[in-house]
Amino acid sequence: MKISVKWKLTLLYTFFMTLLACVIIAILLSLSNETILASIQTELKESVENAFQDIGWDDGGLDIDNDIMEVEQGIYLSVYNENSEIIYGKIPHGFMDIPPMQEGQLRTLQDSGTRWYVYDSSAEIEGYGKLYVRGIVSVTRAEESITIFLRFTLILLPLMVLLTAFIGYRFTKRVMRPVYAAARTAEEIYESGDLSKRIPEGRGNDELHKLIQCLNQMLEWLEETFAREKQFTSDVSHELRTPVAVILSQCENLLDEEEMPKKFREDVEVIKRKAAAMSRMISQLLMLSRADQNRLELNRELVDLSMLAEIVAEDQQEIADKKSIIIYTKVEPELTGYADETMLIRLFVNLLGNAVRYGVEGGIVEFALWREGERICGSVKDNGIGISREALPHIWERFYQEDPTRNRPDESGAGLGLPMVKWIVQMHGGEIWAESEKGKGSTFGFWFPQKK
Repeated sequence: MKISVKWKLTLLYTFFMTLLACVIIAILLSLSNETILASIQTELKESVENAFQDIGWDDGGLDIDNDIMEVEQGIYLSVYNENSEIIYGKIPHGFMDIPPMQEGQLRTLQDSGTRWYVYDSSAEIEGYGKLYVRGIVSVTRAEESITIFLRFTLILLPLMVLLTAFIGYRFTKRVMRPVYAAARTAEEIYESGDLSKRIPEGRGNDELHKLIQCLNQMLEWLEETFAREKQFTSDVSHELRTPVAVILSQCENLLDEEEMPKKFREDVEVIKRKAAAMSRMISQLLMLSRADQNRLELNRELVDLSMLAEIVAEDQQEIADKKSIIIYTKVEPELTGYADETMLIRLFVNLLGNAVRYGVEGGIVEFALWREGERICGSVKDNGIGISREALPHIWERFYQEDPTRNRPDESGAGLGLPMVKWIVQMHGGEIWAESEKGKGSTFGFWFPQKK
């Protein structure tokens, strides 16, 4: 399955952003765990040391402030005498094991599945003697808060991934918009052959906009170059018509001379044949040149396609007889359609002429024409030399010939017939295609609408 560049960039962006978020969360969890525990230890020590400020000797007895009984930030404080007997304060529920006093040391104890921080400190109370204050705080509760934060993060992570993917998709789509516009314009130019189209540049001065400007400049240069080439082709073809027509005329005049020696007559016939081939090529060039410049319009009218196909087939049979090729026709009777009669004659002549030209001695050509719904369909099939798979996509290109040396001296082939055939079919709103296998023959199929 092919994935578009837009989705590739979106997935890549989402992957790296998710990876970065996971790394940041892991670092924050690690740091927060250490920070929270360090903060608890500091608060525990400060609470124990500050508790001595609430203890004094007054009127022959200890005076202990009630603040020690209050549990602030989860810290339990209790006061002990010199014999480690509790005098005042609170011990957390679940803290059953009473460890001995270890002054100034922060200890971590495990009791009933709960981890505790325990810190002991002592001080001399004037009038009473030595007292101990013990602070106890649950480490497990602090770790549970971190666990809750972790679970909350895991719940939000998929939503964050989706949000990141959505933002990445929108951002990538916006960035790739000029590229898609360039691709659409290129497809339109390829399909229509209209080099006057340009890629929308939009606003901006980044690398993509500069690339589009360069592409538009290149299209402008190509348009001007092809326009000059088309004009040159048209001018040259037009200028060559007159001298070629003179050559043909003079050849006919010479051939009318009955006293001309046989050797000279043969030479003149060769000149006439080649001049006639050149005249046909010039005619095709002029037609294609006018088509390129949109100066050639179809004259569509109701045409008896059955009769037209039979007439062309009969004319081509005379040429096919020289190679003992038989043209079989399978034309639907009384078949009519709106078309340019002159262009259709060129279409049939070119397809049948190619089938005969590249057919084998004693071969066959099948010419079919029928109606299929609102379409006129046709095909020309031969058992000739065929076309290789590599050459088949190029046969519609002008002047293309798979093997230019295969034409016989008496056969003309300049590589213009099939491009002209394709143009005729497309101008009638249809399609044409070819199937072939080297050494086994070729089949050309086409269709165009029966009505305007």
